[in-house]
Parts: sequence; C-alpha cells; structure tokens
Amino acid sequence: MSHLLDDPLPEGMFTPAEEAIIVYARTSTWFQPITDEIWDDLRAHFTEKQCMEISFTVGLDQLVSRFHATVQTDVDSVTTDQLTGSCPVALPPPPGAPPS
Repeated sequence: MSHLLDDPLPEGMFTPAEEAIIVYARTSTWFQPITDEIWDDLRAHFTEKQCMEISFTVGLDQLVSRFHATVQTDVDSVTTDQLTGSCPVALPPPPGAPPS
C-alpha cells in the first residue's frame, strides 16, 4: 500500500497487469480522464469483460468510500492500528479530536 500513490510506480514492484489496474483506479478515483493510453494498457492485459469488471469494482469502491466520507463513519481501533504508519493516505481524525 505504501507505494500505490507513487508516480511513477516503483519499477518492478508490480506486474504490468497490476500497474495497469493501479493507474486506471488511481486516475478514476482522482476524477481525471481515462485516456486512450490508460484504457489501451488495461486492455493489453485483460479482456473486455474483465475491464468492465475492473471498472465496476473501482466504481463500487469509490461509492462506498464516498459514503463513508460523507457520513464520517468511525474507523474501529483494529483497522486504525493496522493502517497507522502503513497507509499513504492520511486518515481523518477521530470524532471529537482537535484538527491537526
């Protein structure tokens, strides 16, 4: 997880197919256009059906993430402990905590 936001991705850390998914998902999540190059790279590794499944999975994850962000769902302590220090994305402060 610690290198998913690296741009470019570290060489050799992910397979070319994994890189294609990461770039696609990251681009979509940041509301940037999916270019022909990104789509062609995804299609080079996956069938059209698999690309649609990847698109649906990424979109579903975005929907769930946005729901949790909107209603400010509490993150349980087990998950927080596992993510602390290993997640490149800053976690929101717990409810009632002073802003950082």
